[in-house]
Amino acid sequence: MKFLLRTLIGLAVSALIFAAIGYFLQDANRFKPEIQAFIEERTGVIVDITGDLSWRFFPPLGLSAAGVLTEYEGSRYELGELVLDLSFMSVIRNRDINQWEVVALTLDDLVIAQGEEVTEIDAFRLQNFKPATPSPFTATLTQKPASGDPLPLTLDGLIAIDPGARTASLTDTSFETTQASGVCNLDAAYRESTQPADPEGAIIPVSIWRTVDWTGDCLLDRLTVEEENFTDVTLTLSNTGGVSTTEARIPDFFDGSAGAIVDIDASAEPVRWRIEPDLARADSTSLMEFLNQRMRWIAPLAYSGEITMTGNTKEELVRSVRGQTTFDGGNGRIDIAQIKQPLLALATLLREPERIAAWPDMWNYERLIGDWAINGTKHQLDLALDNLTAAIDGDYDPLTDVLDMDVEFLFEDNPDMHSFDVNPVLVGLPIPLKCTGTLETPQCGVTQEATRNFVAAVLTSEQGSEAREKIDKVIDEEVPEEYRETARGLLDMLGESLKKRKEP
Repeated sequence: MKFLLRTLIGLAVSALIFAAIGYFLQDANRFKPEIQAFIEERTGVIVDITGDLSWRFFPPLGLSAAGVLTEYEGSRYELGELVLDLSFMSVIRNRDINQWEVVALTLDDLVIAQGEEVTEIDAFRLQNFKPATPSPFTATLTQKPASGDPLPLTLDGLIAIDPGARTASLTDTSFETTQASGVCNLDAAYRESTQPADPEGAIIPVSIWRTVDWTGDCLLDRLTVEEENFTDVTLTLSNTGGVSTTEARIPDFFDGSAGAIVDIDASAEPVRWRIEPDLARADSTSLMEFLNQRMRWIAPLAYSGEITMTGNTKEELVRSVRGQTTFDGGNGRIDIAQIKQPLLALATLLREPERIAAWPDMWNYERLIGDWAINGTKHQLDLALDNLTAAIDGDYDPLTDVLDMDVEFLFEDNPDMHSFDVNPVLVGLPIPLKCTGTLETPQCGVTQEATRNFVAAVLTSEQGSEAREKIDKVIDEEVPEEYRETARGLLDMLGESLKKRKEP
């Protein structure tokens, strides 16, 4: 009986094996219509399998499809190979592929093209997939914008896809690119919409902003900007109907902290931007080096305000920018060589340039504050450096780096404030300058108006009494006695004439 039982079991197993072999020796291409219908039913996407279907027998059992093509919502998808890893017993028990248990899904060499924007997915593997259920996945891909450098990206985490609700979620998903790495939790919902491809040079892909809603957060263990790495960066993200808000916080930013709130309204044309920067106690020296500025400045810098723009290209944003911001340099040191140079010309007229020449190039200050208003390429900056105030008004075009600014200096008379040592004639006297050239190497000089005002002040104001005494002494020593009063009278007339010319 034992022999008979073993024989029957052996025959049954052999029959099952031969049945399975016969089943898998059948042409796998007969499942092509069913596979295409299977994908369409679960994703809503009509696909065309142009290549052959074939079985893979090494564990796990798999069914491979080559050459999968589809076009969906303005994008073209070309897939080199799709592999379904299947449960062996589910295939044996039922020839209906809808009843097969898919252990894993692998996509190789997938190219997604929308206009000139291309995404190449080298590999995507999804395990134990069930709709609306978090499933482990990995992906390696490269995004290739129409202009700019390609962006490689790797992903590893959990993804939940609900084709019926057209939603997807990433849970505890780690990512890495050349610019950043970290972990994200995101929820996304897709809406029916046909959007044209974004034009070349677009800052953001408006087509995505308008067709995908999202919310979530990311913690970056690395954010790389201009070879500088920042850590523990937090991002809070949301987008509804093309209106998005992104809040970024960097707790360690050049020994201080930094943050920004960026609101983008891409629901209509043109795109509208609103940015709120927030900088606290950042080391100005490191920041200037980071910004590739040659300015020598040592201070804990604070900066805040609001900036608005419209458009979606660099040129549009520069032309439309509007903003009102403030900064506070605390106590520190700053290079004042660009200030000293034009003022020396006025000091030379007094024959005592020594005072200004004695100023150190690196000035230790107790106050450095400012208000900065921007209107396109028009800039207005009110600056206070100890007892020196500056009103700066004019044009600066960052696209061409062309500078054309009018500057008015004024030395305040405040004995309680850390002050520049200047001749009393210069105290309270507006000193206009003209600055041209570039932002990195500006060329600033005293204008004819400044010289005229200065001479008028010397000849007529109380501050100029000391200088007038020197002039009177020269007249007494150099001018014949019978002409001295005439010379003084001419100087008075000149002073009054210049004074009237500068008055409105």
